[in-house]
Amino acid sequence: MPARSTHTAHFYASDPALIADVGQRLAAALVAGGAAVVIADDLHRRDLAQYVEYRGIDLTRVANQGRWLALDASKTLDEFMTGGSPDPSRFVALLGGVLDRLTSAVKLHGSQHAPIVAFGEMVAVLWEESNSAAAFRLEDLWTDLSRTRCFHLSCGWPLRFFTRSSDALAVDQICSRHTHVTPALGYETMTEEERRRGAYLWQLKAHNVLEHVSQISRQTLGFYRDSSSSVSVPDAIEEVLAIYAGRLTLREISVTRKFRPGLNIRWPQGECKHILSSLVANAIDASFPGGFIYLSARESHHAITGVRGVSFTAGDQGTGIPPNLRPRIFTPFSAGSKDINIGLGLWSVRDLLNRRGGFIRCRSRTTQPSGTLLSVFLPADPITRPPDHAAALRD
Repeated sequence: MPARSTHTAHFYASDPALIADVGQRLAAALVAGGAAVVIADDLHRRDLAQYVEYRGIDLTRVANQGRWLALDASKTLDEFMTGGSPDPSRFVALLGGVLDRLTSAVKLHGSQHAPIVAFGEMVAVLWEESNSAAAFRLEDLWTDLSRTRCFHLSCGWPLRFFTRSSDALAVDQICSRHTHVTPALGYETMTEEERRRGAYLWQLKAHNVLEHVSQISRQTLGFYRDSSSSVSVPDAIEEVLAIYAGRLTLREISVTRKFRPGLNIRWPQGECKHILSSLVANAIDASFPGGFIYLSARESHHAITGVRGVSFTAGDQGTGIPPNLRPRIFTPFSAGSKDINIGLGLWSVRDLLNRRGGFIRCRSRTTQPSGTLLSVFLPADPITRPPDHAAALRD
C-alpha cells in the first residue's frame, strides 16, 4: 500500500468532467489490484459504474471479491449524523470499517501494494442542506481517518455552490482541509517528449483554464461588486481567526499577534479578508499540534514605488517548504506538500495583489529553526490592473 494518504478537493463545473476524472482513477486502482468505494447520489453511482465497466472491468466479479463498493451518500450520512453534526465515533466505526474491509479484500484478491481509492459527495449533500459546519467537520473527520488508514479520497464540490462574494472564505477553508486541489492543468503528468511536442497546445489549454477560473474567482471574491471601504486590519484579522477558532482549538495552536490598534486601510473588504484568510489557513496547516503561529500587521511602503500601505505577515514553526517546491507555491493547481495550501489559494492571492499594486513574498527554512513566513503588501490606494495569466504560465 502507498505510505501516505491523499485528500483531494475536486471542484467541477459539469457532471461529464467529474465522471471522466474520477472514473479514470477508480478504474486504474481496480486494474492495479486495488479497491474502490463510491459514496454518491444515484446518478453519479450509475455513471461511474458504467465508466469503469466501459474500461473493461467486470464490476460484478470485483464486487464479489469485496474490492468495489457503491453507497448512497444521503443514506450513509444518516448512519453517523447526530443532531445535525457527524458523530466521530460512529463515523470511524462505519467508514473506518468500510476501508478496513476493502484493505482486507485487496490483500486477499488483489495486490498488497495496490491503492484504496474513494470518491465521496457527502460534503456536497450537507452543503446543499445549508449545513456548512457539518460539511467542514466531515472533511476534518476524513483527514483524521487518513492518519490511521491509507487511502486516496476525492471529495466532490460543484462550482455552482460558490457564486457569492461571501463564499470566498468558504473556498479557502475547503482548500485548506485537503492535500490536493483538482482540476490540474495536466502538465506534470506529461513525458518530456509530450511536453516538447505539445507545449504550445498545453499553453493554450492552460490559458483557457486560468481565464475561466479567474472569472469564477473574481465573481466569488466580489471584485466587481465589493467597493473599497475603510477596513480595520485588526478587526479583519480577528474575524478571520474566529472562522478558524475550531481548528486552532482542536490542534491546540496558539496565536501571537503584533499589530497596532486603529490600523486601517481602504480596500474592498471581501478581498482583504480573502488575503488574510489564505495566509492564516496556510500557517495553521503548516503548524504542528501544540505549536503557535505569528501574525503581524504594520504601516509600510512599497520597496520599489514607495507607495504607502500595510504589510501583513503570517509565520509558522512547521517543517518549511523544500527548495524544489518554493518556485511553484504561487502556481495554480500545484499541490506538492501538505505543509502549505498550494492550490488555488496562494495563486488567487497573488493574482489579486498584482491587480491592486501589491505583492506577496515567501521565506521558508527546512533546517532548525524551521518554518515559513508569508508576507503581503497592500497599498493604501489599491489600483486595478487586468489579469496577467502569462505570468502564471511562466512560473
